[in-house]
Amino acid sequence: MARIRSIKPEFWTSEQIVDCSTITRLLFIGMWNFCDDGGNHPASARTLKMEVFPGDDITIDEVQKSVDELITNGLVILYESEGKEYWHVTGWRHQKIDRPTFKYPKFDEHSTIIRRALDEASPPDIDVDIERKGEDISINPNGLIVPSDAEDEKPARAKKPDCPHQQIIDLYHEALPMCPRVRDWTPARATQLRARWNEAPERQNLDYWKRFFEYVATCDFLVGKAGNKPFFADLEWMIKAGNFTKIRERKYENREAA
Repeated sequence: MARIRSIKPEFWTSEQIVDCSTITRLLFIGMWNFCDDGGNHPASARTLKMEVFPGDDITIDEVQKSVDELITNGLVILYESEGKEYWHVTGWRHQKIDRPTFKYPKFDEHSTIIRRALDEASPPDIDVDIERKGEDISINPNGLIVPSDAEDEKPARAKKPDCPHQQIIDLYHEALPMCPRVRDWTPARATQLRARWNEAPERQNLDYWKRFFEYVATCDFLVGKAGNKPFFADLEWMIKAGNFTKIRERKYENREAA
């Protein structure tokens, strides 16, 4: 049975949460409603899709990819009990629930944690030509900030390379001299760029961003070459989640008139 859960405002500005894509954040919150009172949920992307996104054009593979992202960021653990796999939301043990009920095997120190390569469980990130071919805060569902002693529940994970903001800005200026220059790199802008950097491993190198900006330079609409009122996309505009996705989906690519 689905349960009411709550969330604190700090959730939205947490760097660990911002590292996740927008759809993953929404899925994470939705998962809480369908976990039992131990913070556990069957490891079934199909079930989770029908619970959280029953009427949305989101595939099971996309749901699995979001769960993998949560696991990578230490927000969810995959474990096995009695031959079945489950997801456990880290830090859930700090939640206060009156008369809790437990539907699934609990996660504890005796549970078998499953660590698998992400590409084993989810498809590769298919992207436009700009992609390379071939290549800490825990929030519990009751809105509590999980203290550091909950870290013992998190599986070890490789540290992501830090986002090289200045070098990416330099690449933007080099490839797109016609677009507005960056004058002030605000915390909000830094957060957006860091999120795009962390969303996929293939974005965590400067060659990706060089190719990304070079691709943008070929899109007339984005560089002031289309329409009576020219539009020039700036770096802040490009790295917003929705705009970034549209660029990668070739929504602004030049089209020949019929």
